[in-house]
Amino acid sequence: MKEIELSDLDRRLLDRLATDARVSNREIAREFGLTEGAIRLRLKRLLDEDAIEVVAVTNIDHIPDSVIAYLWIDVDTTYPLQSVLDALVAQPEVTYVASLVGRADILAITWVRSATHLADYLHNTIDPIPGVGRIRYELTHRMIRHDYRLTTIIR
Repeated sequence: MKEIELSDLDRRLLDRLATDARVSNREIAREFGLTEGAIRLRLKRLLDEDAIEVVAVTNIDHIPDSVIAYLWIDVDTTYPLQSVLDALVAQPEVTYVASLVGRADILAITWVRSATHLADYLHNTIDPIPGVGRIRYELTHRMIRHDYRLTTIIR
């Protein structure tokens, strides 16, 4: 993946869209003291360079009986980590995958209906992936905050 250099304007634009992604280019231009065309071109560049993408985000408050499951996965040392990561990314039910340094090799996040559903999912889908060793999991008890916006990295 090509690294993209974000300007101060890009960061301001991303912060503004994180607050309200449906705001018009005209409104952003007015707030920033720029032309609507300048904002439109900047957004097009960010889209073309895959710095941003337009998606719909599910509101978890409208999904009854859903539980977020955190899967802490240790990879068998005889298998390449990347093959396990690729297999997890290919699972449509898995919404987040990251390789880690620490308590596990991989963190994957998925949504399930219950602990029983999680057990079935782990046994039938995750355990058979070649290279998956030990899986520890945690289920959310109650979601306090879920902010899906871009995280601001402190410099």
